[in-house]
Amino acid sequence: MEYRAGFDFEYDKDDDVLSIFDYNKPVSESIEFNEFMNIDIGKNGQIVGIEIFDVSKFLNVLNKDINKDFLNNLKKVELIQADYRNSIFIAVVLYSSGKQVYQQLPPLQKRNYISPLIASA
Repeated sequence: MEYRAGFDFEYDKDDDVLSIFDYNKPVSESIEFNEFMNIDIGKNGQIVGIEIFDVSKFLNVLNKDINKDFLNNLKKVELIQADYRNSIFIAVVLYSSGKQVYQQLPPLQKRNYISPLIASA
């Protein structure tokens, strides 16, 4: 099943952090997914927020259209979530300067998830 929704967002150009969130949905769990990303999950299992650090560099690895100028001019952000077996697939759709960019993020395993930051400690 696929879930797609528009989200509120803030881009901090000084720290290069993109925060994508829905104020209307409470967070029941926050996951430090990797060194670049935190994911907030609601009680129904849907993603209610994502914070991406060094976002212009992280997303630019696979998509050269995404840079600080592109992010600084963001007009709209959508998240797409699709569940398949034990994984949550996540994509972000960014609208800026007349362009729409679809960017797949790393999948998240549902069960027995241990943050890589905690596991390496």
